[in-house]
Amino acid sequence: MHVHHSGTKWLVAVAIGATLSGCATNPDGTTNDQQATVAQGAVFGALVGGLLGAAVSDNRGRGALIGAAAGGLIGAGIGSSIAERKAQYANEEDFLVAEIHRNQEFIQEADAQNRQLYQEIAQLDRESQRLARQYRAGKASRDALVRQKATVEKQLAKAKQINSLAEKQLADAEQVHQESQQKRGPQDQYTRQLESNLVELKETRQRSSQNVASLQRVYDSMSI
Repeated sequence: MHVHHSGTKWLVAVAIGATLSGCATNPDGTTNDQQATVAQGAVFGALVGGLLGAAVSDNRGRGALIGAAAGGLIGAGIGSSIAERKAQYANEEDFLVAEIHRNQEFIQEADAQNRQLYQEIAQLDRESQRLARQYRAGKASRDALVRQKATVEKQLAKAKQINSLAEKQLADAEQVHQESQQKRGPQDQYTRQLESNLVELKETRQRSSQNVASLQRVYDSMSI
């Protein structure tokens, strides 16, 4: 079944409505700040999930529905996390300052971990290639190769964890930036600092993704 792009958008909108129904308002019809944040997160996640689902599915309409539903739940999860942090501060400015510092601290730590991994990858690659050559030539034991592969696998797991955390941090930062831009405008000092955070977080995520890909290549090359 062929679904036009406009039809895909409509399906995404339906999925968003289904995801949000019953979760964004109080029984009396009012909405508090935390509920609004959760709802905004769900909308953001559903839109992204819907477009991705449509892009990767053979059936674009069905893919959009599945992607939007899953994305809405993920987005709501992001919103809940943000709402919980927001509740700890007396005013929005203090919350935004804390979020900016949170992003900066994460970037600093993740980049340090990424740099260390990057240096270790080159050494692991050289050692793995040497052991693989020796094993094929009968000059290294299978146990030595197994131990080396386990070491690479451990570093790969670490790289994947950093990448996963970078994805989560970036998703949170995008949601906070979106809210700030809507409420305070694009020229607001906090909005602009959050936008700067986003640029750096995307670079951090890219470096962590590259480390994952490099370690996966080394791991896959070590056939036993």
